Amino acid sequence: MNMNSLVALVLGLAACFGSTGCFGFLRPVHVTARQFVLTPLPATSPPAAAASSIPVGVGQVRLAAYLSTKSLVVRRGTNEIDYLPSVFWAERLADNFQRVLAANLTILLPTDEIRLSAWRSEDVAAEVYVAVEQFDVDADGRAVLVARWRVLSPGGATTLKGRECRLVRQGPRPEPDAAGAIVTLSELLGALSDQLAQAIKEAVPVGPSM
Repeated sequence: MNMNSLVALVLGLAACFGSTGCFGFLRPVHVTARQFVLTPLPATSPPAAAASSIPVGVGQVRLAAYLSTKSLVVRRGTNEIDYLPSVFWAERLADNFQRVLAANLTILLPTDEIRLSAWRSEDVAAEVYVAVEQFDVDADGRAVLVARWRVLSPGGATTLKGRECRLVRQGPRPEPDAAGAIVTLSELLGALSDQLAQAIKEAVPVGPSM
């Protein structure tokens, strides 16, 4: 190959790489990021004015370290987890979990007085604390929530109720239905909220609205 032919070949390849038609498979694929939040239980009816109430404080939720990422966790096996590269939590998962838990308790309890993270002991009838050890979905859509929770007297002097629970729910596969997987995780949080509401009602006498 002479010099003129070599120059022509190089120029032709450069033009081809620069065009939109040649070697299109080498162009990077842009995936649109999606942002999600957990959702509260649906309100069954408008809250009625109650003569009694159980004011509750909901403490900061503690999450296992692997859940501190913004990406949605997908469990690939007993000891293997993955993070979906284009599916993200729109806020810190611990904050979202706490906020939705509080919203659920407002629906499930005779109360409209839920306080988050900081309160005076005289302002609540019970304090709720949750530590989450597992909160994820596998590739087949099976979601698992493992958590330890405690219901304490105001000021934390006495444990009124406490247990470790493991909740499982089957839902759509996170790939390709990430929105469906978030719904399944929200349902698990709803089931945990129901456990806590029952424990609070059993442990705390209903008194006049504060």
